[in-house]
Amino acid sequence: MTGIPTVTNPTSPINQIMAEPSGSAWYRARRSRISVACVVALTLFIDMLVYGVVIPCLPMLVIDRLKGNSTMVGFLFGCYAFGLLLATPVFAILSDKYQNRRYPMMAGMLGLVVSTLAFAIADTYVLLVLARVAQGVAGGASWTIGLGMLADVFPTKKLGVVMGTVLTAHTVGFAIGPAAGGFLYEYGGFSAPFTFCAGFAVINFFAIVWIAEPLHKKHSEKTSVKVSRAQEDIEAEGSFTNNEETPLLPQAKKPKVTMWLLLKNWRIMSCLLCVVVSASVFAGIEPALPIHLQLTYNASASTIGLIFVTMVVPAFLAPLIGHLSDKIGRQVISATGMILMAVASPLVALHFESIYMIIPPLMIFGLSSPVTLTPVLPEMGETVHDMGGAAYAQVYALYNMAYSIGMFIGPVLAGAVMASSGFETLMLAFGFSLLICSPVMMDWFAIWRAIKSFVRRD
Repeated sequence: MTGIPTVTNPTSPINQIMAEPSGSAWYRARRSRISVACVVALTLFIDMLVYGVVIPCLPMLVIDRLKGNSTMVGFLFGCYAFGLLLATPVFAILSDKYQNRRYPMMAGMLGLVVSTLAFAIADTYVLLVLARVAQGVAGGASWTIGLGMLADVFPTKKLGVVMGTVLTAHTVGFAIGPAAGGFLYEYGGFSAPFTFCAGFAVINFFAIVWIAEPLHKKHSEKTSVKVSRAQEDIEAEGSFTNNEETPLLPQAKKPKVTMWLLLKNWRIMSCLLCVVVSASVFAGIEPALPIHLQLTYNASASTIGLIFVTMVVPAFLAPLIGHLSDKIGRQVISATGMILMAVASPLVALHFESIYMIIPPLMIFGLSSPVTLTPVLPEMGETVHDMGGAAYAQVYALYNMAYSIGMFIGPVLAGAVMASSGFETLMLAFGFSLLICSPVMMDWFAIWRAIKSFVRRD
């Protein structure tokens, strides 16, 4: 039975909205799938806009304003991952338990407003750390609840396409953020970038208030399961199922795949190692590069922000990379990406005559990240499929945990190395670690079998 919810106080503005006739345009708009997708896209855009805005600002804020050092900058950047890792499972559990998306999503957006304004007024390092952790917690709410809301309103078969479209907003936000942050910091003062982002977050908060709470089916599949399967569809649509074949006989019961069993699988562990190392390197350059550009080229905040954009732009090639990985082989593509990142890392640290000459190696460095990471999640999903169990949610959780760990380790180590040895040593260490780990992604047993087969043919 469907109908209008009971109104206890007809004079209340909120209840007047809720009591509007179901045929009105306002009523339909608040419950429209497109409206939900747009609000979630705006949420992810603003989350990554704020994340990108602080990249050229925080190093200058800590070193120039608070008289800190690169170690403090690195730890500050890593605190985001700590908040993200802490909040993501909590919001996922609470959202599924109480079957409510809007309230925790509104709380997360309010947290983003408060944390962003805290950056603007921070006069101590401790307050900056607390604001950065709160920013990570807000990010956990945005991602977990936002993707869960999409899973509520869209059919599972369409969820992968919808999420792929919505997640484009995340890349756009991260691409715009550094340039906007650097420009506002330089021409508007240290508080301008954060006030700017807080304003956007307030608009987003009212957008979340405006949409209606999605309907939840009783005994429905957990959000994490829906979202993880949709993520598989984004990266490798049709890789695990054959829609042209329908089994006529009853299927054998699939064995239960536990988290421990996944961690014992070498293909899963190699993917997780790849994610940790690659995420560490890519996150580690975020606090290090602005310091290097300022010390070596006396670069301004706006210049640093624009240069960072060139590193993010290649991320838009991720769909093409995913297609190539399905054709060529995911392990080969990921290993190639790690080697590419290893080669580009020391090139970024070279001393050029002009600061703009750093852009080509920096773009190669930025390209190597999607080349490395795009094939990993489909590879992990295919491994679970081969193991005969439906543990896609657990695989998605392992991937996120590995990425968050890398996001914390990379900046912390980068700050410590920058303080003791400098940017050149840091990038050489990054390149060396990537070269050591790149063979892990290769299926050496398959290569050995191919060599033996080739030798026997001759």
